[in-house]
Amino acid sequence: MRAKQWTAALAGAALLACACGIAAAEQITDIHATSSASESASPPTDPAALEHAGIETAPPKSTTDPCAQTEVVASPSRPYWDGGAATTQCGIIEVDFGWLGQSMGGGVRQWMLASSLRYGLTPKMDLRWGVINHISQSGGGTAPLEGIGDQSLSATYRFYEQGRWMPAMALSYGIEIPTGNPAKGFGSGFIDQGFVFLASRDVGKIHLDFNTVGTVTGGTSGHDGSAQFGLAATRQMTKKLALILESYGGPQPEATDKYGAALTGASYSVRPWLVVDGAYVRTYTGGSPRQEFLFGLTHSIRPRFEPISKRSAIARKLGR
Repeated sequence: MRAKQWTAALAGAALLACACGIAAAEQITDIHATSSASESASPPTDPAALEHAGIETAPPKSTTDPCAQTEVVASPSRPYWDGGAATTQCGIIEVDFGWLGQSMGGGVRQWMLASSLRYGLTPKMDLRWGVINHISQSGGGTAPLEGIGDQSLSATYRFYEQGRWMPAMALSYGIEIPTGNPAKGFGSGFIDQGFVFLASRDVGKIHLDFNTVGTVTGGTSGHDGSAQFGLAATRQMTKKLALILESYGGPQPEATDKYGAALTGASYSVRPWLVVDGAYVRTYTGGSPRQEFLFGLTHSIRPRFEPISKRSAIARKLGR
């Protein structure tokens, strides 16, 4: 993608995030002021209040190191396409597993098993490794295919906390490692790059996540790029149950058709550190897959090793 197109896409995302924050500020000033005072006094123990939030709650006054908190709370990235400005809890390993059933059109169906592992390096930054463990495709008069997909490595850094007027904001960068077989259509065979701007804000009981996703893909004829956008709304119905509505899409690399899809789903906190989810996705354009069914879980644990030392100058710059 040309430099001017990238600049325009990121600038537009920032302006939209700001507009959302300003428009909602007058409605939530009293609520926000009350909740801010409550949170500064003590950390919430309700996992639903922290689930997929765009801002981390301040630690108790007696705790000087936010990476030393004893309570483990999951911050799922499933089943969303949009990511939140929240990062994995500092010092915590978060693992998720998911099953996807996809209708590819023409009677062809595809099943995928995907997983990821995230580590909260600092209170503002996490690292992620994603894997498509297995892909199975059949139907439509075609020969059955099986194999693995590509892998991904990424890092997300939250550079701005949610305030009175502005949403929480973060940047993410990742690369896709071509481990899938391109002859089966399970991978591109090239290293792809992704650049993501994330903005998150709470409006009453509704949490909003907005993403601008720029992708640079490799190919036999050189590199190609595209920018896609998404908006997700999460509504807490009970302390454990949340409902999700989401829409995302845009131009696709190396294709003239645009892709657009809508998601509806739910997540349920079995324990503060264990969340299950399910969702249904349907495209409203001619792209593929036409529809998807998703089921999965997110599990957070505290490893025995410590996060990056707070004495490090680099760690302090990363929010440690």
